[in-house]
Amino acid sequence: MKVILDPQGGICGGVRRVIELAEKEIATKNRKVFVLGDIIHNEREVDRLNKAGLNTIHIKSLENIKPSFKLRQVLTPDATAVQDARILIRAHGEPPETFAKLKKFKIEVVDGTCPVVLKSQNLAQKYYYNGYQVAIVGKHGHPEMIGIIGHTNHDAIVIEYDEDVKKLSPDKPTLVMAQTTISPEKFEEMSEKIKDWVGNITIRCTICESVVKRGEKLHEFAKQVDVLLVVGGRKSSNTKMLHNACLSVNPNSYHVATPEEIDTIWFKDLETIGVTGSASTPLWLLQEFVDTLELWIKEEKSVKSAQSAVRES
Repeated sequence: MKVILDPQGGICGGVRRVIELAEKEIATKNRKVFVLGDIIHNEREVDRLNKAGLNTIHIKSLENIKPSFKLRQVLTPDATAVQDARILIRAHGEPPETFAKLKKFKIEVVDGTCPVVLKSQNLAQKYYYNGYQVAIVGKHGHPEMIGIIGHTNHDAIVIEYDEDVKKLSPDKPTLVMAQTTISPEKFEEMSEKIKDWVGNITIRCTICESVVKRGEKLHEFAKQVDVLLVVGGRKSSNTKMLHNACLSVNPNSYHVATPEEIDTIWFKDLETIGVTGSASTPLWLLQEFVDTLELWIKEEKSVKSAQSAVRES
């Protein structure tokens, strides 16, 4: 039995960028660093960064703060000991009003919005202010969607279910775009349904190119192994999507968040174990799974060797 690590697995460029920004800010002496919401949808990476000095807050916690106060005075009672305080915007991005609200507090913002997401925000805004209704194929309530919708004065319509299509005006010019991490199959399916409902549409596939390529490569990898572990956070839409994609070609695919969730019965009488991860799964976490599995295989061989020696004696 052997363990194979997916060479394409793990965090995407946008997530890697915001994590590096966070680590750089944390490393600056006497700097207090805050991030609006979980920096990525991976509980263990969030915990690692929080322990390193990243403070997770939510925009709602700022709603009752008077603009006359400086944000750092509210967030850090020991503000006199803090030379600098900054707010990090995660890769999902934020609506314009978030930036406006933070500007009132006269605190520096470090924008970690993924460049691909930023392009989507600008595209939605451009079409909206040119008289189009904007339809975004994706998940209701997803942080990225909230940010993009904010760039259309919150008028864009999320298309996740069939009934969402009927919320669109059939007679209005319509831009159809996508959440950057949605599956190409989902985008194509809902785009066709929008075509049947709306007369004048412009379709722009805004799915991240790395997500598209990732899905294509993942199918190949899933077919090459007997059992596949898809490592990712429980909140991660991308992990769930990848897990479903793997199940379609390899029924022995399991979504796991921690090594403790591994059930060794999954590997009975099988030869190869694949390990992959979503766009929000750090490489150190994938390696942890590989190390755990290789240690288990080594122990299993040792036990079998000892049992064989007993039988022979």
